[in-house]
Amino acid sequence: MKRTLAIVGAVFAVALAVVIGNRMSADAMAVVVGVVCGVLASVPTSLLLIWALGRRGQPAGTEAGGGAGQRANYPPVVVVNPGPGYGYGAQGYGPPPTPPLDRSLPAPGSPRTFKVVGDEETALDELRHIFPGLTDDLVEGR
Repeated sequence: MKRTLAIVGAVFAVALAVVIGNRMSADAMAVVVGVVCGVLASVPTSLLLIWALGRRGQPAGTEAGGGAGQRANYPPVVVVNPGPGYGYGAQGYGPPPTPPLDRSLPAPGSPRTFKVVGDEETALDELRHIFPGLTDDLVEGR
């Protein structure tokens, strides 16, 4: 009975595939084949995830090599970070040091300079980026 049912089911599936295959365009058939291949490609990954997540709940002693027995010999490690003022490397605690000033940037409050796109660049424009204080002397003619 089971064998007959399996044979009838296989014949039905093949006949259905032939009928659908004759009526579908090549593009639609490519989409169907791509979906089937994608689903079949995900099966091994799904099985691997099920296996890995199932082992996650097991105790550590069931691993190969007796991992729990080896870990039981080590004492617990407690790390205590002392606060500021205790003398243990005080430079590591407190506010971070201020970074050195970047001399290539203009000082706050100094006049802003603008570059118009398409203007002709001059040597003065290049010197303004390299020597910020020198160009003021050249412009004023000192």
